[in-house]
Amino acid sequence: MSKHIYIYSPSSAVRDKAAFKRGVKRLEAHGHHVEVDEAALAVHQRFAGDDATRLAAIGRAAASGADVALTTRGGYGLTRILDAIPYEKVTKAIEHGMKFVGFSDFTAFQNALLARTGAITWAGPSVGEDFGAPEGPDDIMEACFEDLLNGQGEGTGWRLPARGGATPSLERIEQAKLWGGNLTVLVSLLGTPYFPEIDDGVLFLEDVGEHPYR
Repeated sequence: MSKHIYIYSPSSAVRDKAAFKRGVKRLEAHGHHVEVDEAALAVHQRFAGDDATRLAAIGRAAASGADVALTTRGGYGLTRILDAIPYEKVTKAIEHGMKFVGFSDFTAFQNALLARTGAITWAGPSVGEDFGAPEGPDDIMEACFEDLLNGQGEGTGWRLPARGGATPSLERIEQAKLWGGNLTVLVSLLGTPYFPEIDDGVLFLEDVGEHPYR
């Protein structure tokens, strides 16, 4: 089913433009309408535009009416602008069905939004690093993303083995808030208003290529 996907750059500048183009073409090949933000390829130092440019891109994504707002890449930059993100506008877009998807630096956006409004976002792929990979997207990632687009996305699900010979029961289904993201970014939010206070949640973490002290 064709969906409207809005692509924007809230963090680092897109360096691998070939990967970016491959990612866009692969999404279009699935029949999706892909709308690229006017500043998606902007460059200001290491960022995809200065702070004001990236804030404006987030605002345009929220106002686009798209089914999904997808980042071009991670990197760095969102912690610089957390105090100015239009949280109410983003939350309203989510309430109307938009899904904000990303990972890595996007963890800052996700947890700040969760702390401020409780709105749900999704940990998922980016355009360049995932859909634009030279060898093609990972099959499982792509299938999960399509499930999300079609309203079948799950946070996660698993079953633990029964203890002491007990018989598993389906009558009791435990639910918890799934939260977290990139470990380095999450740690940088500690002690700030943008770190969520979660009781009885399930924390997930991802990181790669960092020194152990991080």
